[in-house]
Amino acid sequence: MTTYTYKARDETGKLLTGIMEADNQRAVSMQLSNIGLYPISVSEAKSFKNKIFKDIAFGKAIGGIGRIKYDDLIFFTRQLQTIIKAGIPLIAGLKALEEQTTKAALKEAIKEMHEDIDSGKSFSDAMAKHGRIFPEVYISMVRAGEIGGVLDDVLGRLALMLEFQMKTKEMLKSAMRYPMMVVMSLIGAFFVLVTFVIPRFVPLFKASKLELPLPTRILLFINDIAQSYGTYIMVIIGALLAGTFLYIRTDTGRLIWDRLKLKVPIIGNIILKNSMSRFANMFENMIRSGVPVIKTLEIVSKTVGNRYISLKIDEVSQKIERGKGISKPLKDTGIFPPLVIHLISTGENTGSLEEMLNEVSTHYDREVTYSVSRLSAWIEPILTVGLSIMVLFMALAIFMPWWNMMSVLRGGG
Repeated sequence: MTTYTYKARDETGKLLTGIMEADNQRAVSMQLSNIGLYPISVSEAKSFKNKIFKDIAFGKAIGGIGRIKYDDLIFFTRQLQTIIKAGIPLIAGLKALEEQTTKAALKEAIKEMHEDIDSGKSFSDAMAKHGRIFPEVYISMVRAGEIGGVLDDVLGRLALMLEFQMKTKEMLKSAMRYPMMVVMSLIGAFFVLVTFVIPRFVPLFKASKLELPLPTRILLFINDIAQSYGTYIMVIIGALLAGTFLYIRTDTGRLIWDRLKLKVPIIGNIILKNSMSRFANMFENMIRSGVPVIKTLEIVSKTVGNRYISLKIDEVSQKIERGKGISKPLKDTGIFPPLVIHLISTGENTGSLEEMLNEVSTHYDREVTYSVSRLSAWIEPILTVGLSIMVLFMALAIFMPWWNMMSVLRGGG
């Protein structure tokens, strides 16, 4: 008997993990199915000692050193596709890639893969041992490519899919980088003003017989609060942020957080469109690779980037198992836009599901690009106006009392 670790989902879609002894991986999957669970992944359990050494080798136990990026995985996929197309034996090709790879984590994974293949394992099974590097969708598509004898085509689609994901991620990061810098600068400037600048003027302003302007009174009030309760406020804010961070790492917290993100004006619409694009893109690629629809939905649900949408896709998968089509369960979720439902329904009825999914993916690719560009175009003037108002408020709060005092002094003279 060999010990295996597994991940599975119950009828409600809840993710479960555990350990089971069996003769092989297939036996574990069958046992899980018999008790009403839907297997997601099954892998041979490693000893604790081996796990520690492996984590260190992959940079996991020492702060993420050697983490694999999109660029590394795309480059590996393109090289592997070239090797397969050229007819080079897989083991020899992987050995060549091991020598060329500079990333320690990827190099170690490639070495273990060609050793496992040499011992009789399939390429996808050897790859499945390295889930920290290769996503489940990647492994499933490689397995389908092996079975169908079209591994080179599958690797080409995988590279395109990874390139699209990297492009979308970089676009979103680029759109948010400038706003984050401006907001952080504003917070920093306000902190310096309240902590170091205002206290120097407070005695003079309070000793003045003049009625202080409203901006100055507001700033003095904020200064009093900061001086008296600043430490407590910082501790409370820190505790709230830490509590929120820990809560959204739980299954329930993440579900609530991801659902709230979809309701944020403008941003929520972009998140939904991006998820629809990833859903259609991965669904199409896996269907073309020969992966069964139910298995495809189980994998795609974990790659859309939003836990709430993921749960809805799991519901669709369960309804399909009961004999229903795809479009009706999608409509019942209440989250998929009418365009997605209409095109998928057309694809089901005409036998052209892959083409319709490609249309959905292409459409939302354009929509995400347009929405991010529009967001960037709106953010800059809004932040400029906000920054101008903030600077004007600070300037008036500090200089208006001086102008009043100078007027009084000139009048008294």
